[in-house]
Amino acid sequence: MEFQCIPDALGLNPEQWSLVAGFLGFREEPESRVGYLARMPQERVAVLLPQLVGLGIVRRRETAQGPWYGLIPVEELLAKAALAAEDPDVFEMEANLLRRVVEGFGTPSLTVISSSEDRDPARRIPEITKYADTLMPYIDLRLGTRCNLNCTYCLLGHENRTTRTTAEIVSDLMLGRRRNLQKVALTGGEPTLHPEVLKIITVARTLGYRQVILVTNGVTLSIPGVLDRLVGAGITAVGISFDTPDKEIAHELWQSPVFDKVSLAFDAVARHPQLLLGSIAVITKKNASQLPDLANWWADRNDAMENLFVPNIDFVMPEENAWLNREELLPKLTDVMEPVLKALEIAHGRGLPLTFRGFPLCLLPGLERYSYDRYMSIFRLTSSAEGDVFDKTSVDLLRTKGPQCRRCKLRRECNGVSRGYANLYGYGELVPVRGA
Repeated sequence: MEFQCIPDALGLNPEQWSLVAGFLGFREEPESRVGYLARMPQERVAVLLPQLVGLGIVRRRETAQGPWYGLIPVEELLAKAALAAEDPDVFEMEANLLRRVVEGFGTPSLTVISSSEDRDPARRIPEITKYADTLMPYIDLRLGTRCNLNCTYCLLGHENRTTRTTAEIVSDLMLGRRRNLQKVALTGGEPTLHPEVLKIITVARTLGYRQVILVTNGVTLSIPGVLDRLVGAGITAVGISFDTPDKEIAHELWQSPVFDKVSLAFDAVARHPQLLLGSIAVITKKNASQLPDLANWWADRNDAMENLFVPNIDFVMPEENAWLNREELLPKLTDVMEPVLKALEIAHGRGLPLTFRGFPLCLLPGLERYSYDRYMSIFRLTSSAEGDVFDKTSVDLLRTKGPQCRRCKLRRECNGVSRGYANLYGYGELVPVRGA
């Protein structure tokens, strides 16, 4: 779902709406922090904030520390938009969605990753479908933010590194089971650093979770016996981050000399063929050129394993560490499409179902079936005073589309680009795909 009617009614261009969407998350902040939190260059913020103040959408408050800015109450915002909305039905749908987004900020919730409702076999790849449907729907359960790496592109680089209590985690597991969810992904940070990770896995299986997925950087899996103990406790699938077969580049990205250890993690998983295996590479300026080599590296291991293996390449999202390091990490999409397309060609030619995320579909013509977004949807599970709420309305405020995307036949299934990317590079690379 994307917002179109409301920004049009307010007379906001994509850049202005991007800043408004940012305010939905951080509400009120000092001017010095607005640019960072909105993932927007400070010089653009300095131009846009007075415009939004002039439109009566953002309020300025003077303090001894300097000006603070915040969005007007959402109901006031919607009242302004209602006066100029051309389609009342679409407006009301977007208004209700916006209310739910705002209500959701600060509400304890679990992210639920579910299979896409698209079931047309001609639009899906059997191996990817089997992998996705075996694992989904699952709750994304963060055990904490502690990590033994500090990757230059990490989306949690801003957070204090903490560990959640086992009681908190078990409470979340019970919430998922009350909604009859039977699959859970243990994430972090690095989940294997939790001191009671084995107990948490055992509790999850005891509660009735059929699939327990470990999402890891792989470093601890290189230690003899660690994966055996995790399997004994009950994990059923492993996802390993792996960005490049070039050791030096890997060490630069991960900021730690652990390439050999992560490589050994794949060997450890291969000794447990019952485990499903996934792998994710984050594509940056530093490793984009190695993508064809990475495709071959993955394919070589796939040839030697019995595991169902579905790797994925993610375009770097300029958030947190990646935003701070954007000049050295964030390429233009069109500058990396050649190695991306070559990697997909190599992998598919060798029978490896390599998928991608974060790339607009107009840049990958004919490869829509390999977009992992096609196989998944993101929902929320919330525990409130009124009981558990399974909110199947998903809005990714980190993604955006250009005005030209409204004319694209793939607009319903494409997530566009990240707001941080659009704020830095604009929408000029996006070319609508014509057709019915």
